[in-house]
Amino acid sequence: MPSIRTMSLPVVALCAALVGCNDKQKTAQDDILRQNDDLTKELASKNDSLNSMGEQLSRLQQINTDLEAQLAECNRLAAERPAAEPATVADARDFHGIEGVEATVEGDDIHLTIANSLLFDSGKTVLKDGAKRSLDTIAAKVKEKYPDRELMVVGHTDTDPIRRTAYASNYHLGFERAYAVRSYLDRKGIAGAHMGLVTFGPDRPMESKDRSRRVEVVVTAKDAPPVTDDVLKAEAPRNAPASASKSTASKSTAKSPSKGSAPKRGTSSATTK
Repeated sequence: MPSIRTMSLPVVALCAALVGCNDKQKTAQDDILRQNDDLTKELASKNDSLNSMGEQLSRLQQINTDLEAQLAECNRLAAERPAAEPATVADARDFHGIEGVEATVEGDDIHLTIANSLLFDSGKTVLKDGAKRSLDTIAAKVKEKYPDRELMVVGHTDTDPIRRTAYASNYHLGFERAYAVRSYLDRKGIAGAHMGLVTFGPDRPMESKDRSRRVEVVVTAKDAPPVTDDVLKAEAPRNAPASASKSTASKSTAKSPSKGSAPKRGTSSATTK
């Protein structure tokens, strides 16, 4: 009997050991199953993300295809469309050869300097016949080459003060002469709404009195506004200078002209300007 009891102890120990091993193995298996489940869920999530990215890529490819088709259509239409005329660049040569007119380019503006000897008799503001022929050519060139540009008509005089004339100052005389040129261009088809009017009087003299007396027509780089029927109807009364009674400017007025007041139209002219 003692021998049997002694032999049963190792068997019990072995069984206990086997039970312990089974528990550890089960725990390990459970861990593996949990890890596998986590990995499966993670893989499913990544597959969902990949599928979503695939759908986005498909949409982008379709957009790219559509854009390429639109570009091809634009290129086809451009090839069929007549070639556009090149943008107008200021070129003084357009006005070369006009009697009494000196044409220069400053930036994108064309300056047409018209000699006073061509435009007016001494002390007058009525255009001479020769001036009209030159202004006819200027008007035709502007309408042909620069129909959408604004013009600025600028009057200049020499620096001698006015002493015996109906004009209160050189500024008024410069205005009247510029206004005469502007009015003539208006009658020749250049809308007055496209033309501004400026007088610098004696402020910008040149190297001689003869060259100082001039009217400039500046073809500016600025686009002119559209001309409506309402503008055309209102233009003449809006732009016409105020008339004044016949008078002789005093010496003090000639020395200190009021640049801010509106130039007034006179009727007599004893000046030699």
